[in-house]
Amino acid sequence: SSVLLLLALQALALALLLWRAPGNRRANRALAGLLVVVAGLLTPYILGYAGAYDSAPWLTFAPFAVPLAVGPLLYAHVVALARGQGIARWHWLAPALQFGWQAALFPLPTATKWRIDAAVIEPVVAPLSDVALLVSMVGYGIAAWRCLGAYRSWLEGQRRVDRPARRIRLMILILVPLIAVRAAYSLFELAVRPVTYFDEFGYYLLLGATALGLGLAGWRQADLPAPAGRDEEEARAERGRQWLERARDDGWTRDPDLTLDALARKLGTNRADLSRALAPHGGFAAAVGRIRAEAVAEAMRGGDSGDLLGLALAAGFGSKASFNRAFRARFGTSPSQWRGGAESREAAIPTD
Repeated sequence: SSVLLLLALQALALALLLWRAPGNRRANRALAGLLVVVAGLLTPYILGYAGAYDSAPWLTFAPFAVPLAVGPLLYAHVVALARGQGIARWHWLAPALQFGWQAALFPLPTATKWRIDAAVIEPVVAPLSDVALLVSMVGYGIAAWRCLGAYRSWLEGQRRVDRPARRIRLMILILVPLIAVRAAYSLFELAVRPVTYFDEFGYYLLLGATALGLGLAGWRQADLPAPAGRDEEEARAERGRQWLERARDDGWTRDPDLTLDALARKLGTNRADLSRALAPHGGFAAAVGRIRAEAVAEAMRGGDSGDLLGLALAAGFGSKASFNRAFRARFGTSPSQWRGGAESREAAIPTD
């Protein structure tokens, strides 16, 4: 009881901190909810080991444990991290039903509860709940795992390491099978012998420790902002496009020593904002290389028959290799082939 109580109290304290944490509030609060649910799963065993159900049998069916809420909360946490969005309401239907039937039975007289348990809960509800838990954890585990790819991409776009995504992936690898295995206890009871509270101590000890590890991993990144929504992303991309146009029109891209920091100073912004605005355009190096390649192509289209390297240096390229690479990335062919080709220059050069 003392060991599990300590884990539950730590989980609840961490849940309170996460609930109040800034940054991505939707993700932090989903994780806080997950920790509260795990603390609830530990509570019947804390009480059982202390003998509370023997001295207070009316505690039967107290709605502490709602394991079907673990999957949706885990998935909601990852979705909020990756997309800054919530999940649909139907995901909460099964947890609500599981909590509801316990809450409905809890106020009944103890003798009545025992009769209902023997006639309905044990033969029907409990096996269905175990199957639902197994399906829920497998399904939500796979969905959360896939969604982590989007979160990792967002971290990379923010120029951050992907350690937070790796920590969550590790916790999913532990937590999802751990919760799913809980359904196997029922099969063991049917095939071998009844499982006692003491048989399950190691399981709930590992469950509490794993949830605490996931909570600590979330706390370490609780101050990260939520990913931008679609409207904000479009606005940011448009701002990046306008900044690139200004850099091209003012001739800043013709400077071979132009850097992200230098361009940010010229535009009156900071490095982080400029980097995020240019991310939809391939990033600073790719965007500037594209403008320079288009400047060389425009010169050739205008009839300039000068040396290609000279045109590249005049556009701001610092080497022949970088020129060839950027030109091929923009037009799909080498500069010399483009110059001598028969394709329409008008179609190759953007007019906007």
